[in-house]
Amino acid sequence: MLRPVVALPLDYRNRVLRALTAQIDRFFAPSAFLRDRYVEQGFPAERMRVIENGMDLARLTAARDIQSETALFPRPHFGFLGTLAWQKGAHVLVDAFNRLPPEIGSLFVYGSDSAFPEYAAALHTAIEHPNVRISPPVAYDDVGSVLRSFDALVVPSLWYENSPLVIQEAYAVGVPVIASRLGALIEKVEEKRTGRLFTAGNSAELAEVLLTLCHHPELLAAYHLQLPRPPSMEEHSRELLAEYAQLLTARKSKSAAAGKR
Repeated sequence: MLRPVVALPLDYRNRVLRALTAQIDRFFAPSAFLRDRYVEQGFPAERMRVIENGMDLARLTAARDIQSETALFPRPHFGFLGTLAWQKGAHVLVDAFNRLPPEIGSLFVYGSDSAFPEYAAALHTAIEHPNVRISPPVAYDDVGSVLRSFDALVVPSLWYENSPLVIQEAYAVGVPVIASRLGALIEKVEEKRTGRLFTAGNSAELAEVLLTLCHHPELLAAYHLQLPRPPSMEEHSRELLAEYAQLLTARKSKSAAAGKR
């Protein structure tokens, strides 16, 4: 009985959005995946541009003294940074690590448990491997230092990611990435070049990847050498300004042409 009532404001919203879309000269997306999703929904492909997010490289690469447990555990050190929420897949990572022999590797999970406390509690309970630790979220200025303590970052997302900043942050400090074969993660992580990919939600497959890297740490060293350098905030800004300048030039040319008619 409520569906027609709900549909009316949604239809009005959609009509307003379509009208606004027609007035926009350029749309920006941080990944080809996100761009393609917008085009599928009817956004004009010719007005879409992919521009990667800029990074505060100075903050990430600054040397900061932080207390870290990693030195007390066997390498390789794998890490997770993010919200402790189902869609981020930390439980998949913990389950994968539980499948590894207890004497190899270590896992450090950093994330807030305040948003989904029941999930976080279950995550703690699920830990069986002796070298898994869950810690509070990382302070903004310490992200680079914590990432540098990892041999690889793991992004085990179960839902689409557009362009995770944490992957760019990891690359900025020379850390390879292991990620779900899902959404924009496929274009952000090059298989066996900048890291590894696995089927989203498949903890057994992830465990195989982790085990391989534990037995062959030279692979991680090879990935490290091939990591891309993410754009700085200054480079990102210049790219955006160039797009605006191009649009302004085109608009002036169009107005001049119209005035001569």
